[in-house]
Amino acid sequence: FQEAIAAGERIFELLDTTADIDDGPDAVKLPPLLGDVRFENVHFRYGTGDKVLQDVTFRMAPGEVVALVGPSGAGKTSIANLLCRFYDPIDGHITVDGIDLRQAELRSLRSQVAVVLQDTFLFNVSVRENLLHGKPDATDAEVVAAAKAAYAHDFIESLPEGYDTEIGERGVKLSGGQKQRLALARALLADPRILILDEATSSVDAEAEYLIQQALDAVLKGRTALVIAHRLSTIRNSDKIIALEEGRIVEIGDHRELMERGGLYSQLYQRQIELAG
Repeated sequence: FQEAIAAGERIFELLDTTADIDDGPDAVKLPPLLGDVRFENVHFRYGTGDKVLQDVTFRMAPGEVVALVGPSGAGKTSIANLLCRFYDPIDGHITVDGIDLRQAELRSLRSQVAVVLQDTFLFNVSVRENLLHGKPDATDAEVVAAAKAAYAHDFIESLPEGYDTEIGERGVKLSGGQKQRLALARALLADPRILILDEATSSVDAEAEYLIQQALDAVLKGRTALVIAHRLSTIRNSDKIIALEEGRIVEIGDHRELMERGGLYSQLYQRQIELAG
């Protein structure tokens, strides 16, 4: 009983915590987004630490796939965090369809943004319930269609109870590639206008990566996407590649342009090719 009281105190302390990021008094409910994202002279730091982003300016046009590359600590995940408005920049502006994120209602923003992380979180319930987390009122037909688009339907059907199979805490009964494809199906079911993929293929084997890459082609179609990748082979076909170093943008272009330029991206790509060899 005493242990439960101590645990309860910590839980309620967390629940009572006031969020640092919240809707302002004049927050605007976002309409269905086109997905035109702009970072304009953005500077950012966590707390009172050093700046992790400095003077970052770029545009993601509607339906465009933009990849972020660079060494660890360059600021790639910080850009994703700012786009979800988990934090606000200390200077500069981030807009979506011309509306500053500080003025946007959080629920209306985040309902149109989906994030697929390297470490996929799945609940200890059935496959179907995990997928419905992306869209609770989806029909069975929509669930199956999303799973097929993410190349997950076949392995789901092979499970003991199909879509009603319980997958264990954090999806422990599934392989890494299967969990990632479920995460992509969940994102696809939510039908976001903006999709963020943070190292979504970095922790799986080559066969799983191939299937996930096939799924991504379907998931990314018609959506504005921000892709963070260490495996540079997975982002060669991106519309735009942004190379970051120490919180600054040092290069922007497509794969061919950046390889010809011989800068940071070319060096990172060549290094991965040599390591793979």
